[in-house]
Amino acid sequence: MRELLNEEMPSGLDDTDLRILTILQADGRATHAAIGKTIGLTGPSVYSRVRRMERDGIIRGYTALIDPRTLRQDLVAHARVTTHADETEQEPFETFVLGEPQVLECHDVDGEDSYLLKIRTASPQSLRLLLARIRAIPGVTRTVTSIALQTVKEPAASAHLASPQPPAGKEDPS
Repeated sequence: MRELLNEEMPSGLDDTDLRILTILQADGRATHAAIGKTIGLTGPSVYSRVRRMERDGIIRGYTALIDPRTLRQDLVAHARVTTHADETEQEPFETFVLGEPQVLECHDVDGEDSYLLKIRTASPQSLRLLLARIRAIPGVTRTVTSIALQTVKEPAASAHLASPQPPAGKEDPS
């Protein structure tokens, strides 16, 4: 796995830790015993490693993935937002975004724009209302929005490891 990351191991992680993380990203409810069986460790050894990674902030939590269609959140949009360069003007926007559940992601970016947002909402009308609220925030000077026609790939977790290595003693068939 170290070769797949093509860089130094972060935070003192070893190949076994990365294999555990890969399994947990695919199934956060996997038992320590099941993980251990897959990678050739005992359940208590896996438990110890998971607890260390939780304590060190590598594992930040566990979550349920909900199908957005069941909640009528069918529309995905990406909005580029430009604000004044003054830091005091950014605080109201960032406060708004942190409290707005329709904004799934917000990235402070370099270049022509100030922020890039990923938005999930029910309809073009609800997107229009959200964008009007964003444009009304002091310091926001422009928004440019693209509506997704289809999602080809949407990661389930916030950080993704390289392709997982096959379990110990098993060769990758490809």
